[in-house]
Amino acid sequence: MATPPVTDHKTNSGALFGRTSRNSERVIVPINDGALSVAAHGPAFYCVHSASGMAGTDFLALASRFEPAIRFYGVQAPASQMLDAKFASSLDAIAEYYTEALVKFQPTGPFVLGGYCLGAIIALAVAQKLRERGREVGPLLAIDGAPENTGAALPHWSPRYWLELGRNLRRWLVQGEWVRSRTLKSLAGGVRKSLRKKAYAIGRAALGLKRGETWSRGYSIDGIMDLSPYQPAHRAFINRLYGAVLTYVPREYSGAVVVYEAQVTPLLSAPQIGHAWRKFAPQSAVVRVLGTHIGMMHEPYVEALAQDMRSRIAGFFSARSG
Repeated sequence: MATPPVTDHKTNSGALFGRTSRNSERVIVPINDGALSVAAHGPAFYCVHSASGMAGTDFLALASRFEPAIRFYGVQAPASQMLDAKFASSLDAIAEYYTEALVKFQPTGPFVLGGYCLGAIIALAVAQKLRERGREVGPLLAIDGAPENTGAALPHWSPRYWLELGRNLRRWLVQGEWVRSRTLKSLAGGVRKSLRKKAYAIGRAALGLKRGETWSRGYSIDGIMDLSPYQPAHRAFINRLYGAVLTYVPREYSGAVVVYEAQVTPLLSAPQIGHAWRKFAPQSAVVRVLGTHIGMMHEPYVEALAQDMRSRIAGFFSARSG
C-alpha cells in the first residue's frame, strides 16, 4: 500500500499541530490541510479525542492520509472547560456540549463521526443526540474503544475466551510494541508489564473494587495511563472523564457502526470490543486492524486503518449524492 512521503508527513504534522494547539479554546479543530483550507469543500469527518481530551497528537498520522478528499476535524475539550470541576462529570453532559459545538460549526448537512479509545464512547452519545435533533448521521467509526456496561464481555470460564486469549498471544509475539526494538529485553519488559497489570486487576477485584474505582469511590486512570506529563487540573479532568465513561450505560443504537478493533490486545487479555458493540448496536461491523491499541494509529499499521475509513466515508457521501 502506498503511504505519504515520510519527510512531508513529519513537516506537515509539526505545522498542523502548532496551528491547532493555539486554538485550544475551540472544540472543533482542523487536523489536516483540507480542514485548514478556507476554500475546501466536500466530505468532513469529526473524530473525538481520547482520554487526554486533546485531539491533535493522536490523529496527525491518520488525518494526513485523508488528504486531499476528506477534511479531518478533531473534537477536543477546550482548556477553559477542563478547569471546571463539573465538566466531563457525566458522559451525557460532555456529549451535549460537543453536540452544540458541532451543530454550530456545521448548521446543515450530514455528520460522519468517530472517536478513538474513550472518544468512541463519547462519539456514540453525540451521534444519538444529533439523531434526536433530526440531524442525519452517517456510519459511526469507533476506533478501538467500547462502553463498559453492556454485559457482553466473555466470561473467563468460557472456552471461547481462552481460545481468543491463545490467538492473541500469537499476535502479541508478532505485532506487539516490543517488535519495534526487536530485543529480548523489550520482550521481557512487555511480559513483566502485562503480568503486573493482570495482578493489579485481580487484586482490585478481590477487594471489591470495579475497574478504575478508588477507595474513595472515585475513579483513577493511573493504572492504565501515565498522567505525569499533565498539569493537576488536566489530570483531574482525565480522571473525571474516565469515571464518566466507566459508569455510562449505552442505549440501543440503530445506526450503522464500524468498529476498528486492534488485532493485538494486552498480553493476558482477550479481544472484547467487537462483542460489546454488537450487544447494543445491531448494525455493527467489526474490522480487525493490525497492531496494538497504540500501534494501529502509527506506522506501519495506520495506512490500513485510514484506507478502510476513507472508503466508508467516501461511500456514504457518494451514496447520498447519487
